[in-house]
Amino acid sequence: MRRNPSVARVIDAAKRRLRRMLPSEASARALAAQAPGRRSGPADPAFAHILAPGVEVLRDGPIIVDRDWSPAGVTGQFTDDAATYHQRYFERLDFTHLIDYCLTLAQIDRARPCRVLDIGSGSGASVFAACRLLPQAEIVASDISPQLLRMLAGFVDSRDELRGRITTFCFDLHRKFFRPQTFDLVIGAAILHHLLDPRAALANVAAALKPGGRIVLVEPLESGSLMLVAMFARVLTVLGQSGAGEGPLARLMRAMRLDIQSRLGPPVEKPWTRELDDKWVFDTPYLERLAAELGLSRVDVYPAQPDLSQVYENAFTSLLADSGLAAIEVPQAVQDSVRMFDRGIGEDLKRELCPTGVIVFTR
Repeated sequence: MRRNPSVARVIDAAKRRLRRMLPSEASARALAAQAPGRRSGPADPAFAHILAPGVEVLRDGPIIVDRDWSPAGVTGQFTDDAATYHQRYFERLDFTHLIDYCLTLAQIDRARPCRVLDIGSGSGASVFAACRLLPQAEIVASDISPQLLRMLAGFVDSRDELRGRITTFCFDLHRKFFRPQTFDLVIGAAILHHLLDPRAALANVAAALKPGGRIVLVEPLESGSLMLVAMFARVLTVLGQSGAGEGPLARLMRAMRLDIQSRLGPPVEKPWTRELDDKWVFDTPYLERLAAELGLSRVDVYPAQPDLSQVYENAFTSLLADSGLAAIEVPQAVQDSVRMFDRGIGEDLKRELCPTGVIVFTR
């Protein structure tokens, strides 16, 4: 059966990226050696009250590691290249503003003592934001990357106001790790769309949530992502008319259109899904079905930013920055075509067509 040429390019590009990102055999051995006692050392019983039956953890310096943790499948951007990942997302993005907005949408009582689980914590940007905004919270940070968690733990140890408030766990979110009804709030800033089985991961998170608790996620949304596909097509037309149809900006537009199209339709796994870093974009019917299947009482989906006046232009600008093209000269005709989407779509409709959303599940 012949492959669709466009899809084939996505798959082949993903394979090339995967080969670059996956640790080499030597790197994988080095990673495993960084937690030498995780299989043979004594389990740490200090956290038995919050861990699921059968889960054992070991101390690896400043972090707590699942005895069954393995470096298999952990991509290089989170391990060998963790410092670059940290710099890109920790130092550039304003997580305090984002988490503040999320807590407001979820109607969280910020003065109440609570236990918070942050999933996909990385080097801690969302964790530290939650610490500032929830002064009475005990926060559990979690990630599959020990390198990123060590950066997080090192920063915690350097700050008196953080020391003793944050515990770091390294484990795979697809695994049932915590006891039922352990957490009042779960925060995940751009994690679910990276996971091969979002439902399995969310099921584990939901089981650990107390009645009345909230799961707050920031994730790409299908309807708004498809608006970007249309906008990128318009940009390609403009570039082609000006003779720049094969330049770096045009190549980026083509790549992003294919990237979004390759992630449509969760939870159906495609032949290339496992090889993508960003695997999914989510729609409201899928999220509503998840809530019902997992015994959650409701799900609400909001735009990820309160000011939608330039939502598509901001998405375009952020894409250039994330792709290393922040300094590229963007033709005026391209700028006008991008701004046309913001001018031509009313705010009420933009709320339904925002590329990124805040998803609030309630138990």
